[in-house]
Amino acid sequence: MMNLLLSFLLLLPSGQPECSCSTFEGGSRITVTLTGGANAGTYTVSTPKTTCSKGLTGPASFGNQYSEKGKSDAEFSSLQLIVDDASAAGTGTDKFYVKVAFGKVLVGRKYEINGSSNPMAGAKTGKGTLSLKEGGGKKTVTLEGETADGVKIRVTLECFKTLVNRNGTYVEE
Repeated sequence: MMNLLLSFLLLLPSGQPECSCSTFEGGSRITVTLTGGANAGTYTVSTPKTTCSKGLTGPASFGNQYSEKGKSDAEFSSLQLIVDDASAAGTGTDKFYVKVAFGKVLVGRKYEINGSSNPMAGAKTGKGTLSLKEGGGKKTVTLEGETADGVKIRVTLECFKTLVNRNGTYVEE
């Protein structure tokens, strides 16, 4: 089910290619730190693409779909996120799914935490907490957790634009 959602999201218009800009308009900035595992390290990417969404995977949900094709096994290639309830995440929640992936999209090495009740997220695994704050013209997700295999994940996701579901019509805000 999750692969079906990801396949759908990969078909959304992607806009411009990834950039490593220090300042840019729109899009998202993602910083991932893994402690342990084959891909231990810190990875930062800025993209002019709108990767964040509100209401795509459920009426109260918040999410992120960042994927870049053509990456090597050692390169950060994808951050998938489903937050069950964006409002509840304002004070912190464990009801989320996150996948950090490296290499080929959908088949590369992945690190997952799933505390989500969303059926698209699949089986529960790992543990963590996530908060979602809004201010300064952006939404910021801060996530800390650990996979079932003991790899620690820390993510900071800054969304400068968000695709919002307005009664079945998606609008960029």
